[in-house]
Amino acid sequence: MATFRDARLTGFVALLKAEGRRAVLGLDCGRGADGLAFVQAGIHFTGVDSSEENVQAARARGLEASVAQASSLPFASAAFPAVWAVDALAGLPPAECVGVIAELGRVAGPGSPIAVVLAESRSQDPHGVAGVLHDHATERFTVLRSPGPDGPA
Repeated sequence: MATFRDARLTGFVALLKAEGRRAVLGLDCGRGADGLAFVQAGIHFTGVDSSEENVQAARARGLEASVAQASSLPFASAAFPAVWAVDALAGLPPAECVGVIAELGRVAGPGSPIAVVLAESRSQDPHGVAGVLHDHATERFTVLRSPGPDGPA
């Protein structure tokens, strides 16, 4: 039986494939389990994590990974066609959540899907997050879209 996370990952991979997206940034990539799923699906994975130990474990699995903080990612603006950040907001105060989501929007290309898990229902918009497009079968898992070249949709 698939776990909540496995089901969401499978759905996000399907979304990326349907949209012809060939790469993803994995924020808080941990030891690389999700990264391997993306690579096995033919999607290039670049992971970041604040833990050197996790990054080393992800690299040992053959993944591209580096140490970085979610609030200050070492990538150019619009560098990624998608972002997988399901663990990135866990335990952050609302003000930090907004900052991390803004940083994710910065490194994601225009209109790129950004997968996150919000602590509460999106209808309550607990973090002041705009641009929510889908709730893949639950109120907690959300795919945001980065702003287009003209700003938020």
